[in-house]
Amino acid sequence: MSLLAQIIAYVVSPLATLLAVWVAYLAVLRGSQPQLLAYYQPNPDVPTMIDLVVENIGGGSAFDVTFSKPLPINCFGIEKSDGDGELVPKTGFPSVSPGQRYIFNGGQYAGLESNLGNGLSVIIKYKFRSPIGFLRKSSESYVLGIKHLKGMPTRVSADQAVVDALKGPNTTTVQQIRNELRAINRQLQLMVKQREKQNGDVGD
Repeated sequence: MSLLAQIIAYVVSPLATLLAVWVAYLAVLRGSQPQLLAYYQPNPDVPTMIDLVVENIGGGSAFDVTFSKPLPINCFGIEKSDGDGELVPKTGFPSVSPGQRYIFNGGQYAGLESNLGNGLSVIIKYKFRSPIGFLRKSSESYVLGIKHLKGMPTRVSADQAVVDALKGPNTTTVQQIRNELRAINRQLQLMVKQREKQNGDVGD
């Protein structure tokens, strides 16, 4: 092997090893880094209601989570706003674990629209620990809005429909079934008591 080839081998080999280690570190870092999302979505159970969701879809925990602006919640009104509503403070949360979700009652379309306008630009800042234990800072930028929800149909989920049917003041098929089952249960209990009484009389 020539001297030039040896020099190239001595230089390239450590660089290749360093590059491989760096790529592996970046892969581990990416897998352990949190990723925070903030958005409004229709409430799955209650028509006309909109939820504010803040969640961590990343692989690591986020600490000292703060918002650049307060996030509007409890802003009610379907045709027009009923007031200013409330705010999730800029101080945010002490931590958000992987897969954890914070769900707030955002309000209704007109109420939120009056507070969000064409969109609310928000920066979410947080800290997280790197794979080797160092505390690092990161941030996510979003524009929160609800224009995309306009005209979206509202419906009650099947679970909520059953609950409403059982609670509602009007007699429904579900309520009738419930009443029939209760009547059958009472009859069965009465028959059991009568049989027990008859067996007791025979024993005496």
